Amino acid sequence: MKAKHRIKFDSSQNELNQSVAYFSLFVLVFALMAILQPRRFLSGINIQQLAFQIPEFGIFSIGMMIVMISGGIDLSIITTATLSGIISSIVLLFLSHRGTMDLGALLKGIMADDTIRSGLHATMPTGISMIGIIVLTIFVALAVGFLCGLLNGFLVAKVKIPPILATLGTMRLYEGIALVITKGAPLTGFPDEFIFLGSGEILGIPVPMIIFILAILAVATLLAKTPLGRGIYAVGENPLAAQYSGLDNSKILMKTYAITGVLAGLAALIMMARVDSIKVGYGNSFLLQSVLVVILGGVSTVGGTGNIIGVVFSVLILRVISSGFNIMGFSNYMRNVIWGSLLIIVAIVISSGFRFIKKTKHIDEVISR
Repeated sequence: MKAKHRIKFDSSQNELNQSVAYFSLFVLVFALMAILQPRRFLSGINIQQLAFQIPEFGIFSIGMMIVMISGGIDLSIITTATLSGIISSIVLLFLSHRGTMDLGALLKGIMADDTIRSGLHATMPTGISMIGIIVLTIFVALAVGFLCGLLNGFLVAKVKIPPILATLGTMRLYEGIALVITKGAPLTGFPDEFIFLGSGEILGIPVPMIIFILAILAVATLLAKTPLGRGIYAVGENPLAAQYSGLDNSKILMKTYAITGVLAGLAALIMMARVDSIKVGYGNSFLLQSVLVVILGGVSTVGGTGNIIGVVFSVLILRVISSGFNIMGFSNYMRNVIWGSLLIIVAIVISSGFRFIKKTKHIDEVISR
């Protein structure tokens, strides 16, 4: 019994130490950017932009975190969001009587690019209140994300395709469907009531940040307090042992990818409401960054370990650095070079660490003999 309590205490102490370390690093990075560009970085506009931009990237990252804890990866998370956003935008524009074009023309993919930019026009009155339309739009986005994630989970869990190949394929599939629908043109002109989700404030707190905090609490509770959460860790750490212990690995993986799809749909809603637009290609830079954030946040690349605290702080750190790069005039291309290089460095460090641990264990075993 004492040993059990000691293990729990050690685990809690490790999480506390990790949280303090990430918080200290965040403060250090924030202070460094403030010193380099004090006037622009600490301006009210920049801080406000950070508060509105962090949530969508943060939600993508915690979605990526869940699948990586299970031992997988979701390369389709951005295109899942894109497809969710486009289909829900069609519903929103159609029901809110926005624009001048017929919905049927869009669905057949025969509209010119410039006409799509004008939005859609409902051919008949709907009689649905604006609140009802927004609720339906949210439901559609989350449902599309759920279905996309479920397909990913099916390919990984049932068809037994490696996650990186399965989601690489669905990434192109979802992107292709979105391009067929829109021909690459953006959908825009959303109602002000919907825009509030991406740019509004409640008691001075940005609505996207409130949604992000709620998503963090929901995912943290899922991973720490539910059988599914414990199953995700178990499958990621040792799939065979999890199966022998009575867990349904396939069901757990399908639920895991479905949840990630729902989070992608949620991020899409925030993104399209913030910029009043949705288009194929939006958020593409988040894919590499979300993988980087998850690894920096302490999630093992082979699954089974990691928690949301480290990932959230890594999100904050990376967005602060990105904001600093933007202020200093770094191009998107240069930022991609930096993120890619950082990911390689982190991967090398982690790989070296694993080899050192294995070597140490082997030496200990030899000595014990």
